[in-house]
Amino acid sequence: MMGFLNFFKGEQPPLVAQALDDVKLMLRNGHEMFSAATARLLDNEVLDVDLNKLDAEVNQGEQDLRRVVLEHLTVDPNRELIFSLKLISIVHEAERIGDLAKSLSKTAELAHRQRMGPLVEPLRALRTRILHMFDLARDGFVKGEVTLSRQLIREHAQVKDELTQYVRDLAGNDSITPNEAVVYAMAARMLSRVSSHLANIASTVTGPFDQIRRSPTWTEDEEPTRQVA
Repeated sequence: MMGFLNFFKGEQPPLVAQALDDVKLMLRNGHEMFSAATARLLDNEVLDVDLNKLDAEVNQGEQDLRRVVLEHLTVDPNRELIFSLKLISIVHEAERIGDLAKSLSKTAELAHRQRMGPLVEPLRALRTRILHMFDLARDGFVKGEVTLSRQLIREHAQVKDELTQYVRDLAGNDSITPNEAVVYAMAARMLSRVSSHLANIASTVTGPFDQIRRSPTWTEDEEPTRQVA
């Protein structure tokens, strides 16, 4: 059976070629949804993207890929087995990103006032970093670039730690209203989850199937693992 990274080199089997195109489309939709939703929540912008339509496309893409993989494995259960199993994991992560984007947009409806000032600035900065992680997820998987995938996983670890600290600081801030605490804490948590799902996609490139959703801490001599999410 072909090594996983060999799928990204030379002539690709039909399943692989189609899957790479589908993953690119799902991540592109996820990027657009996340960008629009966080612009509404964090930048007080008007939502000019149909999140439900894009989410429906992502959901349909997940169903189509699952069906294609099942049909493929029914006909030839040994060929591209690992790729097929990893692909199922990836489309699940992409589908969850779409759901989180819709939830981010809905969180804006809870806010009693516009999101401005020092409370929102850290979230805006972290949102920008997560948007870049979409590019790393796409290029890391679609091109089979291990370096980019490892970069994404390291970035996720930093983003997650910063968002965790943000929530701790928020909990200790007696000068904010309960409404602000709820809105900003929910925003931070969902930003962290989007980052986690992107890191889980990257983990399909950096490790074997049984290590998906686990993030290696790489050294020259060994690769111990720790949980991504």
